[in-house]
Amino acid sequence: MSTVSDPLGEHDNIVAGFQVEGRTVRGRITRQGAVLDEILSAHDYPEPVARLLGEAVLITTLVGAALKFDGRLIVQAQGDGPVRFLVAEYVTGEGVRGFASMDRDAVDAALAAEIAPEAMMSTLLGRGSFAMTIDHGPDMDQYQGVVALEGESLSQVAETYFRQSEQTPTRLRCAIGEIWTGDAARQWRGGGALLQSVAGDEARGSAEEDWDHARALFETVEDAELLDPDLSAGALLYRLYNEDGVRLLEPAAVTKRCSCERERLRRIIASFPADDRAEMEADGAIVMTCEYCNRDWRFAPDEVAG
Repeated sequence: MSTVSDPLGEHDNIVAGFQVEGRTVRGRITRQGAVLDEILSAHDYPEPVARLLGEAVLITTLVGAALKFDGRLIVQAQGDGPVRFLVAEYVTGEGVRGFASMDRDAVDAALAAEIAPEAMMSTLLGRGSFAMTIDHGPDMDQYQGVVALEGESLSQVAETYFRQSEQTPTRLRCAIGEIWTGDAARQWRGGGALLQSVAGDEARGSAEEDWDHARALFETVEDAELLDPDLSAGALLYRLYNEDGVRLLEPAAVTKRCSCERERLRRIIASFPADDRAEMEADGAIVMTCEYCNRDWRFAPDEVAG
């Protein structure tokens, strides 16, 4: 993703690293408006499902932005609940996308009961697993870490992942909400931040003491602050760490990406045997629907003839 000239983190659709001065901690922060809205509005998700997917998109952005190579980070949660699975994908230099697969009737039935906020994730996803997959490209093996879907939120599950799989103390805060835009339309918006401990040394001092200090301040951040379009990323970090001093690194733009290109899909269909293509045809056309952006691609049979 390209960097943007935004030293205070005032723009939407950015992700940036930050450093608390003199402390053995580091972090990243993201603000997403139109990008997150496009991802969540592509499907008619019930509000709690959209919020859950939005959280996955924010986590994927915060973690994926740290990749130091051209590759992919995939975050996936899969369970036995009415939301069968959700997935978010970050591709270096390209952007982020995500979607959720659900049994709509089962979701509606589950949401008909009063559900406490802390039980929403377990109600929707049920029991299952949470995985982070790092794809370095076709010439290297993928790395995947898996933990159980245990906790009140995907952020808590991701914290467990970092503690167990990478032995890295981590805190995540994500907020998803809707705002009214100037044309009286509602738009999804999200904000998230990640804090991690790094190893201490003689020069930097005790990592444990620094972690306890930075974490205590980090946990005071409120959802309203993460969602406020008028509160820049830099201003929020200053609120948290003004006594220590905090440095916002150069932000990178966050874009929505999808790999459903017409020519690519045409080649995929053309690779099927003629009999299979004939079975795909309906009303004189073959239609492929992208699960991510929910877009239908229509092909005439002669376009995809082998």
